[in-house]
Amino acid sequence: MKSLVGKYERGLYLLLGLVGLVGLFCIIYIMFFRHQIEDAVYTSVLNQSRTQLENQVSQIISLIEREEQDGINYFKSEVKQEVENAWAVAQAIYLYGKAHHFRDSTIKELIKQVLSKYSYFNGQGYIFIDSVKGTVILNPKFPQIEGKNFWNWKDLKGQFVHRKFEEIDLYAPNNEGFVTYYWYLPGTKKPDEKIAFVKLFKPYNWIIGGGVYRSYINDWVMHHVLTISNSFNVFILDNGKRILREKEYKFLKGLTLDQLKEGVLIKTPEKFYYLKYYPEWDWIVGAYITGNEILRKVFYLKEQFLSTANRIVIFLTLGIFVLVVIVSGGLYHYYTNLVNAIKELAAKRRDLLKMARSLRIVAYKDEITGLANRRKFFEDLRNLEGHNLHFAIVNIRNFRDLNELFGFEGGNRILAEFASTLRRVVKARSKGDCKRCRVYRIRGDKFGVLGCDFNDSGFLDFIKKVIKNLESKDFSYNNVNFKLDVVAGISKNKDNMLIEAEIAEEEAKKRGLDAFMFDEDLNVIFKQLEENIKVATQLKKALAEDGVVPVFQPIVDLKTGEPVKYEALMRIKVDGEVLSPGVFLPVAKKISIYRRLSRKMMEKAFEVAKERGVRISVNLSSEDLAGGSMVNWILTALKQYGIADRITFEVVETEAFSDIKALENFYFKIKEIGAYLAIDDFGSGYSNFEYLATVKPDFIKIDGSLIKKIPQSEEVEKLIKYIVAYCKDLNIKTVAEFISSEEILEKVKELGIDYGQGFYLGKPVEEI
Repeated sequence: MKSLVGKYERGLYLLLGLVGLVGLFCIIYIMFFRHQIEDAVYTSVLNQSRTQLENQVSQIISLIEREEQDGINYFKSEVKQEVENAWAVAQAIYLYGKAHHFRDSTIKELIKQVLSKYSYFNGQGYIFIDSVKGTVILNPKFPQIEGKNFWNWKDLKGQFVHRKFEEIDLYAPNNEGFVTYYWYLPGTKKPDEKIAFVKLFKPYNWIIGGGVYRSYINDWVMHHVLTISNSFNVFILDNGKRILREKEYKFLKGLTLDQLKEGVLIKTPEKFYYLKYYPEWDWIVGAYITGNEILRKVFYLKEQFLSTANRIVIFLTLGIFVLVVIVSGGLYHYYTNLVNAIKELAAKRRDLLKMARSLRIVAYKDEITGLANRRKFFEDLRNLEGHNLHFAIVNIRNFRDLNELFGFEGGNRILAEFASTLRRVVKARSKGDCKRCRVYRIRGDKFGVLGCDFNDSGFLDFIKKVIKNLESKDFSYNNVNFKLDVVAGISKNKDNMLIEAEIAEEEAKKRGLDAFMFDEDLNVIFKQLEENIKVATQLKKALAEDGVVPVFQPIVDLKTGEPVKYEALMRIKVDGEVLSPGVFLPVAKKISIYRRLSRKMMEKAFEVAKERGVRISVNLSSEDLAGGSMVNWILTALKQYGIADRITFEVVETEAFSDIKALENFYFKIKEIGAYLAIDDFGSGYSNFEYLATVKPDFIKIDGSLIKKIPQSEEVEKLIKYIVAYCKDLNIKTVAEFISSEEILEKVKELGIDYGQGFYLGKPVEEI
């Protein structure tokens, strides 16, 4: 029995010993291979980053290829529009000259003088005129060739360019079309591909043309691609200008184009770059990720792994410890080893915590200034629950000018020095006021100061003193001395602290103050911003759900009392609610959705005009007139619906005369196809009778604010009499708005106004 017990005890000790050894082996295995796992995590993150950068570069190259064709199509459309505008100018001068019996030589000289000053694309584009037989009539950029015959001239590719002009202008549809040839860039001897649009001017057998150089399109594509991709760390380098930028891109030194064609990953102390050569345009396309971003990714992955590993180690340690305690007498040797393993684990854990603290500093620290960043600001807000907090956004008001003067690197140096000064000034001034002020870089040239346990006036005075100290300091860069103009906005509302501080900062700028604290008046602005966001969401939903609805108010002939046409007014229906123009129009224009609403509104109004055979009046804004694409859409739609002679376009006086050239150009185009123009709210703004005589619209609508005052004001009545008489002399029809009573109706009839509109004559309705 003793023998069996002894065997059993020996077996139990052996089993417990084996369990202890297995547990210890697991601990040692985890600790031993941890470094290898950490290396594997780093390698994995690096490979993922390379793949990410490769994908970004591939996407940019694909975007370049798409934008190239889009850019060509866009510039061809713009060049065609400019040539057609120039042709229209020449036609207008010709018709005017003939009507006044000018000699042809005088008319030709007038056309040349006017078109020689016609430019587009920020002065890069110009208009040229050749005769059909090849003689150069006008070339503002190369005046030395005027009068010479280019019938036999070949471009750099051996193409007879002028013969191509003649072929298109004589035989192409509408005597117009595009020609591509090679010509010198203005002011240089550098040849470049030029895309030209030419159009025959029949009175003198002239070819009127204009063009755009391919290098201009390429620059536009590069800028457009970088603008679209500004949320990524990407860049494009023109290889032809590479030597000029070696200091900025010194990591390219020694790389060949053959290497770059395959794609190259480059490591520098601060960043990881992936570069690829795009041979079609001789561009180098690159993307990068900072070393700190990689460290942050490694940190997060390590945290996940080490958290799991630590739990495993702790459970194993506790289990083994219990077993060792139970059989402490027989397993003393193993217990000693376990203690050593635990000590090693504790040391490793301390190392891990130290590394975690280091990575945490990186994650919450701004790279350029060394200050705590925006993420740290929000964490501090959460941790300071229960304290009376004030927060100031501190902004360098003149930083944009300095950044443009000194460039990107100089701007960063200024930000770093400003941050150091701000931290020092806050620390010095807060010794007597507050020992818990914290300084952050929020974004760009906006910094933050968070103060604890101030009262309102105390924190405002504190910030003003800080600003005074900052503005008194002399800053210097590249031997240029300057001072900074600093402004601050303050908030004490923890729920919307950052937003309210930024609103207060903008208010300080408007009022010319050093600092301003968010108050109840500004809360109205904040509420308005919230309301604007709500309305913007409703507008987008209305577009998606066909919620743009026209209503129609009759315009009545005051002699017969019968409606002659209807003004289409926009309403928005969404979620059972009807939005009035006063609510949605200001928001629509701010978020660039107005044109889409206007187009949808016009589509529905045009359909009613076609289906019901009625005359419709629609409203246009200055945004509509300024957009070439919108004007082109209107002209195309009128032709497709076949209703041009039933449509009147109303433009508010204050907007119409702000860009008289755009208005005249638009009126000229709609007049050609039979549509009409009305100046709305006349008398509310400029009341410029000279412009009225210049444009000569078909109708003017006298502003309702004047019409309503007729019964009470003889002066207003005299003014309206003058407007009516002036319009009759110019053969312009008049419309009285806001007719709200029988008394006003009889008055406007006495004054000789042709048409009337208002609630007394008819309210807006959805169905005509």
